[in-house]
Amino acid sequence: MPIYSFSLSQINTHTLHSEIYMIEQIKIELNKRLELPDQLFNLFWSKLKPVFVAKGDLFLEHGMLCQSLALIEKGAFYSYYLKEGNEIIEGFCFEGCFMTDYPAFITHSISRKNFKALENSNILTITNVEVQALYSQNVLFERAGRLMAENLFAAWELKLQDTIFLTPTERYLKLLKNSNKLLQRVPQYLIASYLNITPQYLSQVRKKIFS
Repeated sequence: MPIYSFSLSQINTHTLHSEIYMIEQIKIELNKRLELPDQLFNLFWSKLKPVFVAKGDLFLEHGMLCQSLALIEKGAFYSYYLKEGNEIIEGFCFEGCFMTDYPAFITHSISRKNFKALENSNILTITNVEVQALYSQNVLFERAGRLMAENLFAAWELKLQDTIFLTPTERYLKLLKNSNKLLQRVPQYLIASYLNITPQYLSQVRKKIFS
């Protein structure tokens, strides 16, 4: 939800033959979560502003006022916190994933989170002001916002439970299952950091899994 973002895992990028098809799939899967009538969903979609983020650039940076959330249309990011100069990896975001520092977004405050592009990416953004205007316009938008918040909370709770109860190997296998192009799109040292293990240990885990 990184936001904590939630990813629309039903979108299988292996089957995407065109960007148009991918965008349509994102819209379909997204509205399964928002449950908006077509007219209202199209109104919401019309409010999204396209933004290009080059590989290595940031969508959101620690210390910035968090005013927007973003939906990844095409591309990949990783989210992290900075502690004593070190990156603490929170997660990875791909097509159909929302990104923001959710507590900062809803309180109009400074972000503590960073989202860095792993590849050239196209995102769609909407500001908190625009979201609040939609809420005021129709109660179904408020309901959609609640459903999104519930999904994000559930995603964060599951991530916390995985950290407590699963071994690094089990978490790695789950990560691969949920993100079918993870290995091709995310450097191994970032995956190791996310799992809170060394790259050398991850290499041993991978050797056992793929041997």
